[in-house]
Amino acid sequence: MDPKFLIQVTAITTVVCTVFMAVNWFINKALPGTRDWLCFIALTGIGCGLLAAYTLPVTFSILIPNLAIAIGLFYLTRGVDAFFAVQSNYMPWYVLGAIGIPSFSYFLYVDFNFIARVILNYLVWAMAMIYCLRALNQGQKLLSKDFTVAHWAFGLSCFSLLLVFTFRAVMLGSYSVTDSLVSANWVNQFFSVSVSTMPLLLCFSLCLLCSSRREKELQSLKTAAEQSAQIKGQFLTLLSHELRTPLNAIVGHAESLKKVPREPARHAELCDVIVHAAMSMSDLANQVLLQAKGEYAAQNRVPFSLYSLAQELVRLLQPLALAKGLSLKVEVKGLYPQDVHVVEQDTLALILRNLLSNAIKYTDKGCITLSLEGAAREDDKQAIRFAIRDTGKGLTEAQIERIFEPFVTLDSEQSISHSAGIGLALCKQLLHGLAANLDVKSQLGQGTEFSFELTCQCSNTPIQQGQLSAEKLPLNVLVVEDNAINVEVISNYLNDMVTQFSLVKSLAEAEVTLLAHHFDIVLLDMHLPDGHGLEWFKTRFTEIGFTKKIKVIALTGDGDPELKRRCLQAGMQDCLTKPVMPSRLYAVLESSTIKQVSSIERNVLIDRPKFLELVHSEASGVLATKLMYLADRFEYEIAQIKGLIELDVQDLAAEKLHYIEAEAQNFGMINLVEHIQSLQSQLLQSGSTIDWDTLAAVARQSVERLLELHAQLVTPQSHSNQAVNLSA
Repeated sequence: MDPKFLIQVTAITTVVCTVFMAVNWFINKALPGTRDWLCFIALTGIGCGLLAAYTLPVTFSILIPNLAIAIGLFYLTRGVDAFFAVQSNYMPWYVLGAIGIPSFSYFLYVDFNFIARVILNYLVWAMAMIYCLRALNQGQKLLSKDFTVAHWAFGLSCFSLLLVFTFRAVMLGSYSVTDSLVSANWVNQFFSVSVSTMPLLLCFSLCLLCSSRREKELQSLKTAAEQSAQIKGQFLTLLSHELRTPLNAIVGHAESLKKVPREPARHAELCDVIVHAAMSMSDLANQVLLQAKGEYAAQNRVPFSLYSLAQELVRLLQPLALAKGLSLKVEVKGLYPQDVHVVEQDTLALILRNLLSNAIKYTDKGCITLSLEGAAREDDKQAIRFAIRDTGKGLTEAQIERIFEPFVTLDSEQSISHSAGIGLALCKQLLHGLAANLDVKSQLGQGTEFSFELTCQCSNTPIQQGQLSAEKLPLNVLVVEDNAINVEVISNYLNDMVTQFSLVKSLAEAEVTLLAHHFDIVLLDMHLPDGHGLEWFKTRFTEIGFTKKIKVIALTGDGDPELKRRCLQAGMQDCLTKPVMPSRLYAVLESSTIKQVSSIERNVLIDRPKFLELVHSEASGVLATKLMYLADRFEYEIAQIKGLIELDVQDLAAEKLHYIEAEAQNFGMINLVEHIQSLQSQLLQSGSTIDWDTLAAVARQSVERLLELHAQLVTPQSHSNQAVNLSA
């Protein structure tokens, strides 16, 4: 067969391969190395095309084609290295280029020697194939389980090319120095036939590698999705453990109520435990909501007393310990009841509850100790070590290695339905989110200790317990709620709080009742049979046309901070999340009786440029969380300052006034700062009367204005309506 014809076939083949590799790059451009492979086959196609035009001068028919193919082979090796993530030293390429190009030119223009040029050509191809085979071996170990058909095809293609060029080099004795690629001899014919098919095989194997990689990625995604589904399934099973503990406390203390007749003090104590257990279940519901939304659950960073938390947990779990004849106690070192720390309260309480309930479960006799040990404070931070010690059977080394795996039970008599070992898996996961590790120490026959250490922010914010006034508020309240149990609970609250209230079960009934009677406040549930409360408030409520402004307070079981922002942005007074505590409900109702800041004052409540600077400097979620708790913090601070002044503790009152003034200035609450400065002046004048109600009203409305501005600034739809209600 004529070698000239075979060279032309090879040129056509490489052009076709260039089209295929261009399509491959377009489809798989995200994969590393594919662009280099396209450069390789394109340069090879140019080189083969020029080689086929053998009538051109030697510069275009020999030098430039061989140089283009050599550069293309360098791109091939670089692309293979990138594809298999292999680091290579390309110095041999640079040395070969520095020596080979001048040598090739010499044997072409000065001493025309075909054999010498073939040897140089062979070195380039051999080096390229060896680099490719090396990258294949390092990136995908030979005979490993991941070594697929695509890898075999690529390896065999490279090895075949190496054999063909090696055979040609070995058979150089069949050539003379004046021969060329179109010389009619059997070695040229064999070489031309072999090389004409190699571009197709090599490009086909490269495309197979890309397809194999894509298939592997899809399989990885499928596996990740399956694992995610499995984790979610495991998480739902984990909830069994967390629900049983507070449910057991509720049932146990409810039974105890039946057996303790006419003992008000004991009744109140048992009811407190039931309320605490119910609130812990509410906290768990919030955890589940955030997990389902794909968010990190530990977001409730609030100031509270770790000492009080430990006491409440022991009181909650005491019935479980007593039922097994165990002693449950607390040891505290370096902490005091009045100390306040800013911690993820819900998450920490959930972790400690799990560890304590597991200790009770696996201890048959003796005692269980919850230990809190605080180190010395440094820069308003304190490292606190939490430890739960029991006197159970202890754990072996093998059990310790498996104790944190979900669904692992250390007692064969306990099934997954008893949740043995599941709580520890969740504890470890939650502590990982708090940048802490759960450590375990155990000795057979002596017991086990689980411990972790948290660095907590110290706080000067006082912890206040809400107290209900014996005097009813002069309010007429309309409750829009369809759930019978919720209606009963809220009715019991309102009987002791307000002078008059009415109940309706739907939005349609609410419209009729509002038009027929006068109300001061509407407690509006968000999910009703005939519509959503927020949508009804934004549309129908404003269209009804009341002669007197009625304040609306949202009731919701969603536990979503975004919903509260939307409610405040729409113009509601507040948003209460179920379960509603009576102290919180009373505080919201009481605040509505305070005289409102005038519309003129409202326009100067906030220094908008100052607040905008704060919005840009802090993450939206962090700032939103701060704003949600700001109103309650100011309310507590003002109440305590009022009490300190009544007790004539002027120094401490002035210190706390300075604290909330600095906080208000940080948020740009200029109107509140002015009132605080005025109050500071009044404190220096004996006998002056302080208007505490106005100060509290300014603080609450300033926070509400901040929430409105923040919601408008971070909500996408507000960008299209920037001019609406953005003046502070």
